[in-house]
Amino acid sequence: MRKCVSVFLLVGLMASVAGATSDWTGAVSNDWADGNNWSDGGPDAVERRDVALGTPIVSADSTVGVIHMGRTNTGQTIANSTLTLNAGTLTVTSAGNELVSVSYDNTTNNLNVNGGNLVVYNSAAAGTGEIRLQHNASTASVGYLNLYSGSIDTEQLNLGSRDGLGTFTATGGTLTIRRRIDKFGLVATNTAYGFNLGGATLEMAGLTNRDDVIGNIAIGAGGDSDFIMDSTSTVVFDLGLSSNNGGVAGVDWDLITSHGNYTLDGELLVNILEEAAAGDYWDVWVIDAVHAAAYTGLGDLDALTLPSYITAGWIDTGNGNDTLRLTYIPEPATIALFGLGLLAIRRNKK
Repeated sequence: MRKCVSVFLLVGLMASVAGATSDWTGAVSNDWADGNNWSDGGPDAVERRDVALGTPIVSADSTVGVIHMGRTNTGQTIANSTLTLNAGTLTVTSAGNELVSVSYDNTTNNLNVNGGNLVVYNSAAAGTGEIRLQHNASTASVGYLNLYSGSIDTEQLNLGSRDGLGTFTATGGTLTIRRRIDKFGLVATNTAYGFNLGGATLEMAGLTNRDDVIGNIAIGAGGDSDFIMDSTSTVVFDLGLSSNNGGVAGVDWDLITSHGNYTLDGELLVNILEEAAAGDYWDVWVIDAVHAAAYTGLGDLDALTLPSYITAGWIDTGNGNDTLRLTYIPEPATIALFGLGLLAIRRNKK
């Protein structure tokens, strides 16, 4: 997927320069790739794509500059729009920030990823390209992002307003975040708030080198966001050089910083990228001190599934934050072999 992003980079930049605009008309079908369904005759290399009518289906590689759902170029507002990605890679990239607006202006719309890859990034300022569920921060603006299978790779995923409506819903697939998940609000404020990972797998990844699997992301910051990880969820941590051997969080291993409470369940997958020794540890998740208390009975890690060679525990790093530390322990077979080696050494010394 990341290789496809590199291939499309030049196309995305050309789109930004061209500044062309186009409306979806759905004149002949729901096929995104059919130019007869677009006011400018083609779905690729445009600066703005207002998906306002019909139900466009993406099933082949395509690159655009911006997608605004529910609003035409002439300012007409059309609600109940749906865009579905079934296959291929839909890349949205230009020198802008809010690159995908699921609800652009007081509309209720759905963006479905049901296979294929949705890739969103700023071509000029790495880290600022975002999918925003609601462009207009009001209760009349509702954007639903649904991940069923395939993947979403975005620098930022933003509700738009912590008091607004719209949700991220997942039953499968992979969500790759390169900078921030923001403004989903606190459950204590409203039980419908908070970022719910659902059945997706969350991965962190680098910003400037799009092949880099290690990332440093924030959940909240621009607006507090509780993180809800249920039993169907998975979070992947890629671990390189460990902290006690001079590694740097977010550079040598994945790092999450949360500005909100947390509910943890499901599975933590760990990929060790460097050779690890007993006692190596990585501080992978820091909970802001303001929200450091976990929900009662949750966040104690008892429900998490971990690899047999990793132990996990919350520690106090001295700044009042809760920090999740992963520690490497040798497999039992490795320990047994190590013991036999010590026995042989002792016998030789005799």
